Amino acid sequence: MGHGWRVSLGLCVLVLSACGQGNSSTWKSFPVPIYADSTLLSRPGGSDDLQAAMSFWEQKAGKKLFDFKGQWSGGNPYVGDAAAPTGAVANVIFFQNPWPFAMEIAGRTTVFPSNDGIAGSVVMINPEIPLCAGDCAYQQNVTSQRKDFTHELGHFIGLNHSPDINNIMYPVLQPGGSLDSVSIDAAALTAAVNNGG
Repeated sequence: MGHGWRVSLGLCVLVLSACGQGNSSTWKSFPVPIYADSTLLSRPGGSDDLQAAMSFWEQKAGKKLFDFKGQWSGGNPYVGDAAAPTGAVANVIFFQNPWPFAMEIAGRTTVFPSNDGIAGSVVMINPEIPLCAGDCAYQQNVTSQRKDFTHELGHFIGLNHSPDINNIMYPVLQPGGSLDSVSIDAAALTAAVNNGG
């Protein structure tokens, strides 16, 4: 049901997965409202890395994509079981605890399509995975939360994985946290964000 994203971290392999991808659904309009949970916002660099991830996509798209609403405090942002949610109460990026997937899965984005586009999306991040903040300048072998968030928000706006190793949507996370040297598929981004107004 998902796509794997393998990340080398010492002897571990981390997988990020995107569920509900591969369809042609797009958001009806942008910017899309999105929240973050208190754990994400309060962890070191969490708020800054989330803002950097949203800004990355908005700069690449040349338009505002996210209407960040702040902290989500409404309970589970999804309908159903965490391992197989059936709908979104709200669009939220959050640390899912307990983590319902294999421990090597570092994140999972679920997009819920409707007849006329995307109805909602939730981005779950594994709270058990050690993540470094910012550019990870002194922690090159630790998974970057900035790149993790950016990759998952790419799925959130409708992008699939890329075969290009330099692309932020490539299934294997490259070292470091800087977004300066990563590329995107401009045509795929244009198709995703321009169909949505």
